[in-house]
Amino acid sequence: MAAWGSGTFDNEDAQEWLKQLAQLTAGDLTTLLSRADRSDYLEAPESSVIVAAAEAIAALQGAPAEAAPRAIVEWVNNNNAQPQADVSALAIRAVQRVRTDSELKDLWLEADGLNEWSASLRNLEARLAR
Repeated sequence: MAAWGSGTFDNEDAQEWLKQLAQLTAGDLTTLLSRADRSDYLEAPESSVIVAAAEAIAALQGAPAEAAPRAIVEWVNNNNAQPQADVSALAIRAVQRVRTDSELKDLWLEADGLNEWSASLRNLEARLAR
């Protein structure tokens, strides 16, 4: 992997997803997040995109990451509707699922970076819970 770090957008899948974000609605993100509830096993690419979508929801509700990508900031500026509480809860569940039961979690465990990666996801969960 050319891009690999513990941050939400430190991987190629999330970076590619950011390129599509401008065309997506909050409803599209809700559909994406709901995959975490329906999938038997979350592959790494899907997990990365689910976490990226959760970051967009956190930013939309006024709790962006410290260094939110420009695409997130622009998307929030163009989608000024507040997400409903159930969307925030869905995003939290999705991130928790990725953090505890996904191929991405397994990859971080193998790379000895699980603690740092898990901490970044817990930070996202806390921002979503605000």
